[in-house]
Amino acid sequence: MVSLKRTQEPEELSRTNREFRDAISGMSTKETYDFYKKNERRYRYNTEEIKEIFRKMNHERCSFCTKRISDFKDKMTVEHIQIKRDYPQKIFQWNNLLCACSVCNTKRGTAPYVEQKYLDPTKAPDIEKYFSFQLDGNIIPNEELDLEEQQKAEYMIKLYKLWRYELVCERRAFLKDLMEDDDYFEILSKKSDSSQSIIFLSVFTYYKSKQQLE
Repeated sequence: MVSLKRTQEPEELSRTNREFRDAISGMSTKETYDFYKKNERRYRYNTEEIKEIFRKMNHERCSFCTKRISDFKDKMTVEHIQIKRDYPQKIFQWNNLLCACSVCNTKRGTAPYVEQKYLDPTKAPDIEKYFSFQLDGNIIPNEELDLEEQQKAEYMIKLYKLWRYELVCERRAFLKDLMEDDDYFEILSKKSDSSQSIIFLSVFTYYKSKQQLE
């Protein structure tokens, strides 16, 4: 995961949120969710406008595994931090939405939101510090952090299954290149935010610092 700068709330989404909240006024949580399910075609958050905003905001990447979403129009999904079933009143709130690849979205499913542990990449400064990467490509909580911070990292890793096979393989391949190329850091540091390799910049920085200490 990497830090993201959330843009201003989209006008279309803001309008939809106002209309939805007016419609559900006085309803219970269950009634609100049932109302939403019956009116999904009328009230939408995964619009072309939202997709385009997330495409720019996330540099075409998932907020969690940070992989580039190859077909942003069809494979990008909107992730609700506080899930729709439990917090239907927040379905259209901009600060409750993040961009996710379909895999991360599916891996989480309807797993509950735990406020004390959830790391929002648009709010957690230096979110990269929470994670460390092993030579085999696995991701683990940074053991240099305190227990509470490590628990947050562990929660996010499990929530979005950031240890899944294809991610581990990509990290392993990257680290292999890292160990074989002394000039790789200089090359990588000059790449733009939209570069395919930028997702591993924090990984490289971590191992480079370890090598310098040795």
